[in-house]
Amino acid sequence: MKKVVYVVLNIFMLVGCSQVKTDKVVDPKVEVATVQQISASGALQYSGTIEPTQTIPLTFQSQGTVLKVLVNAGDPVKAGQLLAVVDKADAQSMYEISLAKYQQAKDAYNRLKQVHDNGSLPEVKWVEMESNLQQAQSSAALAKNNLKKCNLYAPESGMIGARNIEPGMNSIGNLKAPLELVKINTVYVKVAVPENEINLIKKGQKASFAVSALDGQEFDGTVTNVGVVADAVSRTYEVKITVNNPKMLLKPGMVCDVKVNAPQNRIVVGVPYQSVDQDSSGNKYVYVVNETQKRVSKRVVMVGNYQDDFVQILSGLSVGEKIVVSGMHKLTDNGKVTL
Repeated sequence: MKKVVYVVLNIFMLVGCSQVKTDKVVDPKVEVATVQQISASGALQYSGTIEPTQTIPLTFQSQGTVLKVLVNAGDPVKAGQLLAVVDKADAQSMYEISLAKYQQAKDAYNRLKQVHDNGSLPEVKWVEMESNLQQAQSSAALAKNNLKKCNLYAPESGMIGARNIEPGMNSIGNLKAPLELVKINTVYVKVAVPENEINLIKKGQKASFAVSALDGQEFDGTVTNVGVVADAVSRTYEVKITVNNPKMLLKPGMVCDVKVNAPQNRIVVGVPYQSVDQDSSGNKYVYVVNETQKRVSKRVVMVGNYQDDFVQILSGLSVGEKIVVSGMHKLTDNGKVTL
């Protein structure tokens, strides 16, 4: 009986092994589409960032230990307002010494002037007296100016954008400016425009944008700056939209969704929307097909507006390339496929 059991088990093992050896791995089957040009309409859409129209680094003109910093980031300031003070003990002493020498020279000048007018003082001596008075006066003015440099004043009205100095620190030698003054009565919305759309953007075009930090509140602006040199990495062009900001609601660094008016019908690069997926890092990507090698490669793309069953591709693909539109969940980068 035991021999019969052993024979049966051996038969099953042989059959199982033969099946494992004969199973064949089949490459995933995919459907392929061609990247093509499509007709698009509607406004151009981008992600933008609020920037101040002007940023002024404020630095001390006198070296020393900072005694007071009278403003914080976000504080509004007026032109001529005192912002910070450097220890002025040495400068004050130099000014008092220079002022005493000036008063001494002036007193000597006044006493000898009458003698000179009467003709009792040699001309050489009088010229020397005049020279001493002028030197003392200049030294006193220089010392007074150095004393004033211990104070840091706002050159214009605006808001403090950054505070990079604290009492006790040295006024000079930091990598960043001690204070930054920004002007945000008018602000810029900066957007990066792909190279295939930059020719659609012109100065004077109207634009609108919504700011999520302000509960989606919408604002209007005008395109005022259009870049002419592409970023070396992203291959995008910098465009700035100028917006009035009288209530100071728009703050530098806020992110917004921008729409720029564009021609109603234009030709763009498009792919079926189901061919685009998103990875865990938030990057949109497609699988590009090499028909000769029957392999696919993952490629990150920048997408634009949706147009019917297509999505606009702003960068990453060229017309005529082949991409996967079905069966993507089975694929890996550089993996083989069945067409």
